[in-house]
Amino acid sequence: MNPILDGDYADPAVFREGETYYLTVSTGQYRPGLSIFESKDLVNWRLLCHPLEKFEGSVWAPDILKMNGKYYIYFCAEGSNWVIWSDQIDGKWSEAIDLHVGHIDPGHVADEKGKRYLFLSDNYLVPLSDDGLSVAGEMVQVLKAPPISESWDIEGAFPEAPNVFKRGEYYYLTYADGGTSGPATSHMIMSARAKNLYGPWEMSPYNPIVHTWSREEKWHSKGHGHFVEDIEGKWWVIYHSYEKGYDALGRKLLLSPVEFMADGWFRVTKPADEATLKPVGEVIEDNSCFSDDFQGDEIKGWRSWEEKDWTRYQKSEKGLLIKAVNMTIGMGHPLTIITGDHSYEITIHVSPEKNCEAGIILQYDDKIYNAISLKNGCLKIYRLGQCLAAKETGKKAYWLKMRNEEQYVSFYYSEDGVSYHKMNYVINTASQNTHAYNGFLSLRPGIFAVGENAVLFQDFQYTGLK
Repeated sequence: MNPILDGDYADPAVFREGETYYLTVSTGQYRPGLSIFESKDLVNWRLLCHPLEKFEGSVWAPDILKMNGKYYIYFCAEGSNWVIWSDQIDGKWSEAIDLHVGHIDPGHVADEKGKRYLFLSDNYLVPLSDDGLSVAGEMVQVLKAPPISESWDIEGAFPEAPNVFKRGEYYYLTYADGGTSGPATSHMIMSARAKNLYGPWEMSPYNPIVHTWSREEKWHSKGHGHFVEDIEGKWWVIYHSYEKGYDALGRKLLLSPVEFMADGWFRVTKPADEATLKPVGEVIEDNSCFSDDFQGDEIKGWRSWEEKDWTRYQKSEKGLLIKAVNMTIGMGHPLTIITGDHSYEITIHVSPEKNCEAGIILQYDDKIYNAISLKNGCLKIYRLGQCLAAKETGKKAYWLKMRNEEQYVSFYYSEDGVSYHKMNYVINTASQNTHAYNGFLSLRPGIFAVGENAVLFQDFQYTGLK
């Protein structure tokens, strides 16, 4: 059953090497940049590494592949398109190389002679150098997207997210259109084919290949797909979608089987909300855990909003010591996790030093967030980035708890971690999503430290609720 990755994992790209599949997704403003997952069956995924270092821009719509013995990831950021490469997929990756070419959503393809190209939004094609690390010619639009039916409510005409693969005598081009969010029926995947990358391209009679036809469906704005062949020769598409009523959780990843017809075209054969017999392959166990006792040397599983200084974080036998930054809570690089759970509970012990404000956050971006904090013996509740309530207690340390029940968020505090007191300012967070605040982001729970000095965090516990 979908989703295959439950949480905000937008803009998927996937390829198979032998019996292993590798997947990457957008990371936006969060650090570390990019994420690579591995799987043996396209369903069960394990985080392998974060390959992008020393890059400060917002990272979107990557493509991942292996060619000539090297691994590559192309992505768009800062008004351009970039590439990184590595000899090992879980090893050291290069610094980002600016290709100095516009448009968005790069999709790599090589022709039958091994000549490399990038497809870009609006179905533009640009040749690459043999090593794939620079542009080697002019950018040309090879397919002008046809108009979208007026019978569907869309966000607008935005051809993007090209993915090209070859089967038999044809190159197949798929691209997203209709807008990434907006109305439930906005996003979709269109398909075309040609015998030459420069065309002429013929549109599929089965278009759109993936589409939300009604706002009553469970999965809204389905689109931005990537196609892959499994070890048995069967084809699949991975794509993202908002879950109806839970836009604040971001775009989750779905998997659907693809069937090639006698006429050489293909279509998706199962609705996203129906059970499907999964691809063959070993089930990889994901040993990652949202909870963290802060033991060990590395900080794993956390993502930080635009963090540049990882020396702020020090682990010890006592817990995680974070040096505060003199910024607002939202801009203060909160450490967050990605979850797709409808309901969950978080607890943590906080011991902030003088003039340090620290606590639990539920962050959308640097301005929109909800939080409970402790500073100089005063507890505070924040909603939409503004202080909602304050309570003077004189205590220097507390157990704090955030409970999210179907997007209704409440906050608690405790002296012993057993008996909790509720600060009764419950926040409905359902509207804190891209439709209201743009950005294609999600609400992510986590921890923060701002102001002066430092805070000791101990025993972060995450519990999913039924």
